[in-house]
Amino acid sequence: MHSDSPVVDMSFFHSLFDHVSDAIYIIDPSTSHIIEANTQGWNSLGMTRHELLNQSVLSLNKDVIGISQWAEISEAIKEAGNFIFVGRHKRKDGSDYPVEVRTNYFVHNNIPYFVSIARDITLRAQHEDDFHNDDTIRAFALNEASDGLWDWSLQDDSLFLSPQWYRMMGYGPHEISNPTLETWSSAVHPDDFGRVIEMLQEHLQSKSSRYEAKYRLKNRNGDFIWVHDRGLVVKRDNDHQPLRMIGLVLDITQSQLLTEQLFHRSQRDDLTGLYNRKTGYELFGQYLNVSLQQGQPMQVIMLDIDNFKSINDKYGHQNGDKAIQHVANTVPKLIRKTDLLFRWGGEEFLLLCPDTAQNTALELTKRLLIKLSQTPFLTDDESKIFMTASAGISGCPNHGCSISELVKSADAAMFKAKVQGKDSVCIAEIFER
Repeated sequence: MHSDSPVVDMSFFHSLFDHVSDAIYIIDPSTSHIIEANTQGWNSLGMTRHELLNQSVLSLNKDVIGISQWAEISEAIKEAGNFIFVGRHKRKDGSDYPVEVRTNYFVHNNIPYFVSIARDITLRAQHEDDFHNDDTIRAFALNEASDGLWDWSLQDDSLFLSPQWYRMMGYGPHEISNPTLETWSSAVHPDDFGRVIEMLQEHLQSKSSRYEAKYRLKNRNGDFIWVHDRGLVVKRDNDHQPLRMIGLVLDITQSQLLTEQLFHRSQRDDLTGLYNRKTGYELFGQYLNVSLQQGQPMQVIMLDIDNFKSINDKYGHQNGDKAIQHVANTVPKLIRKTDLLFRWGGEEFLLLCPDTAQNTALELTKRLLIKLSQTPFLTDDESKIFMTASAGISGCPNHGCSISELVKSADAAMFKAKVQGKDSVCIAEIFER
């Protein structure tokens, strides 16, 4: 420092930093970690300074999901030099509140930083009254919007429902007279009711900045449709108690069914309908954890179709597929609901038998092999094909306590059964630790 440079009292700047009413955060642009903050920064989130520092802003912001989205925002801030973002910050207790965040980019000693100033904008919701008093806009929205609008008065529990809400639910516009909250709540699916009411109460108690839920509603015909419901308290009394709430509900039945179908397909093997290897592997881990925690034995049975290549060569791959389907259709008829069969790959299957002794699994496997050998499947030209399978059994904890150990042991035992003449079952060697 030059001798004629003014002396700066840094404690003044630290004091100023801590007495600003807005939350201030210093952020690492590449990692999204919070490097420093002022007192309001951690108090507004219900945290201590120690709890806040080095957390990622991704864990605090409900509207920025994933490091890839952060990378895009980070580049935009660097390019523009500043950035304004409106979103929601999440407190330590799980509640959230709306914020306007102004972020600036700067470099100090060749090190890049973001400084973000976050302002709580909860009170801005009070300025919505003009819209609610505009009858022309409201009438247009009620009749033309694709969403069904609802307006709930908590003072007398009355509920206004728009014409679109009635159409969506299959009712005539005047079929329900004097609807109340009970009109809505009685239509919510019992399995969803508790979760939806909890989310509604969190918003009414100001623990969340808005109410939003996906659930099932019973329509006029008694069928359940999936809806996406969003709402906001627009009026409170002097004690901050809610007086009025308005929201929109959208029918998402088709998209929800498509999502469920895609999820189901991602878990299932296309040929057999059984769980595929990826999902089976995940469930294997869950079964194994329960077995170890409860100290119960679990048996793993590896099934492999005998002479599968010969079936393919002689009858064609389409009938080879039928052989695989034959196993998938036959085995479930002889096992318990608590057992799990999934396709391991090719002509191999894994059968998990929780809380099962080795001798019990051995007897079950023998019955399965007999059933498979005595029950033919039909080819495309209605010819009967008899097939057999070989099996190997490993058990937890005798043959290992991990998926890899148990599969390796069961596979070796199955190979031994093949060598001994096929159409038989062998038990794995004791695992040497």
